[in-house]
Amino acid sequence: MQSRKYKKQILFDFGAVIEYFVLSVLFSLAIFAVNKVVLNALVANSLKKMGNEVITLYEVHNTGAAFNLFSDSPQLLINTSFVVIAIIIFIIFTKSAKLKHNAISSMALLSSGIFMNTLERIQNGYVTDYISCNLLPYLPVFNTADILIVCGALGIILSLFTRN
Repeated sequence: MQSRKYKKQILFDFGAVIEYFVLSVLFSLAIFAVNKVVLNALVANSLKKMGNEVITLYEVHNTGAAFNLFSDSPQLLINTSFVVIAIIIFIIFTKSAKLKHNAISSMALLSSGIFMNTLERIQNGYVTDYISCNLLPYLPVFNTADILIVCGALGIILSLFTRN
């Protein structure tokens, strides 16, 4: 008589969930710190603009999303942000055993950027953008959270293509 050995399938990896939340907090604190330093420097120097031929820093209040999309629908942007973050957290909890470090880090980057922009949108009614890349004139003015959002989204896409 043969005994069947059942593989215990782990669906929840506590370490991966903790990694996600720790990285999310650290990335959010980094966004907060960079925003404070840059905006305080602009105010302290009483400058409207500072920078060089490559990057210019100046304050822009953006009531919409990228390229000022949905500027007349702030509640839609806030609600969408919370839905995306909830989906990311759901994926972290349900697929954490299968996720690699790169995917977890990318999800933390994405959700931190979304969270910090949403927090600012709730607090101020707008998101403060301040980085203008002069090499790409059609690129909108953006902030640190936007950089993390783009890097997180690209990281997630790359992790989907590099799965083993």
